[in-house]
Amino acid sequence: MSNKLSFWKGKKVLLTGHTGFKGTWMSLMLEALGAEVCGYSLPLSEYSFYSKSGATVTEHHEGDIADRQKLERVITGFKPEIVIHLASHSSLDGSDKIPDFILRTNIMGVVNLLDISRSLEYIKSIVIVTSDKCYRNLESEKPYVEECELGGEDPYSVSKVCQELISNCYLKTFYEQGKGNACIATARASNVIGVGDYNISRLMPYLLDSFVNGRTPQIRNPHAVRPWQYVLDVAYGYLLLAERLYDSAGITTQYNGAYNFGPEEDGFVQVGQVAEMVGRCFGNTAYVRQQGQGSIRKETNILKLDSTKAKTTLNWKNQKNFEETIASIVNCIKQEKAGVSIVDLCQAQVCEYLEGVK
Repeated sequence: MSNKLSFWKGKKVLLTGHTGFKGTWMSLMLEALGAEVCGYSLPLSEYSFYSKSGATVTEHHEGDIADRQKLERVITGFKPEIVIHLASHSSLDGSDKIPDFILRTNIMGVVNLLDISRSLEYIKSIVIVTSDKCYRNLESEKPYVEECELGGEDPYSVSKVCQELISNCYLKTFYEQGKGNACIATARASNVIGVGDYNISRLMPYLLDSFVNGRTPQIRNPHAVRPWQYVLDVAYGYLLLAERLYDSAGITTQYNGAYNFGPEEDGFVQVGQVAEMVGRCFGNTAYVRQQGQGSIRKETNILKLDSTKAKTTLNWKNQKNFEETIASIVNCIKQEKAGVSIVDLCQAQVCEYLEGVK
């Protein structure tokens, strides 16, 4: 597929979850590409990364993705050509505390979006962002491919499995039976890292918060292998997928389905090694192993994705390796602490990335 960045100029895009971590970077990228973006997210906090980053959209709407009536009013009012669905509870955190909210938000959000969209002829492309946590945990070194068995035990993982099953259900029942005009795909990404993630229940924000403030991080499971990749690499993968679906609408359904977006081999790194790498950037490699469980949630020790399909079908690849990603994040945080505008830093990162993929 051509990497013509001009494709996005003037395209009408509904971006749900546009004020979240990935949503903010997607908003910044789409703005730089000249798209018209309608954002739909929960009420915005003045301390959020979206507020700090200077991201702007054509239309900004606040609402619950599980509120069908409000979502339908926004969609039919804006009339998007492309839908990128990011609005979900986005981590394992809370699985044992707010399971009802996680399940309702993640499941009904997809149901509402696809059910509304199936009767709207102007929508040509729909990307539903799920997670690598949708795969049944085999504790295997072998990377998961898109055809691997789905499965989950905690509310978050189960909700991601449901998002996949619901998307496939609507795809096969409606969109591939001549009743819908759009092409649909799900995107399964790994642990995405970058500037602006303030959820310290996740490793990278926790490490950065600890080292910036002179604290020694405590690591629960330092030998667990996780996949790590740069947020803009993943966001650009979603855009390539959305573009391919758009170009295929009404022509072929062969690009419908699931796509993995994972890192290269260097991005599969033990948690303890990540802590050491971040620490070295701050001149301190120390961390201690946390004693006790601290949570009832079960975690996999290893989870790898095979992204061959995205590479061959979409011509997608990660532009930054893991060490470059870490260095870029830490450098940005240090510059912000030194007084450089975070708005300028974010715009510079997006511009640098888009120049790289040209």
